[in-house]
Amino acid sequence: MFDDFEQGERWEVDATYVMSEDEIVSYAKKWDPQPFHIDKDAAAKSIYGTLTACGTHIQAVVLYLAARLPEETAVLGALGYDEVRFHKAAKLNDTLRLVIECIETKPSSSKPDRGVVKNRHILMNQSDEVVFTQTTTLLIKRA
Repeated sequence: MFDDFEQGERWEVDATYVMSEDEIVSYAKKWDPQPFHIDKDAAAKSIYGTLTACGTHIQAVVLYLAARLPEETAVLGALGYDEVRFHKAAKLNDTLRLVIECIETKPSSSKPDRGVVKNRHILMNQSDEVVFTQTTTLLIKRA
C-alpha cells in the first residue's frame, strides 16, 4: 500500500538473475539482433569481448527481480520510466541483483484512494558494479 512507502527506504531483492547464453541470444534475436547480442564470435571481437544483453532485456530483468519482493505492492499501474541509464554491459554469465530505493512519495490530491511513488532501480552485477539504473514512477493504492 502507498502508506507503506517511506522516502529513503531501500530494499535489496533477495533473488538474482544469471544472464545465460540461450536467453541473451533468443531475446536479442527477436528484439535487438545486433551481432554482439546474438553471435558469440562477433561478440568476442566487439568492445565487450563477449555476448551482452540488449537494453530491453536488462529492463525486463529489473521487472522480473522487482516482482520478487517479499511483500505484494498494490501497484495500480506504471506511470513512467525516467533517467534510464546503462552504466556497464550485462555480460554473458553475469549474476545480477536489484536494489530499490524510494525517492519520493506523493498522495493524490484528487483521488484519495491512491498515491504516486518514485523509486530508483539499481541493477548490479556479481562484482557490485552498477550495470543499470532507472527511476520508476508508480501509481499505488492507498488503504
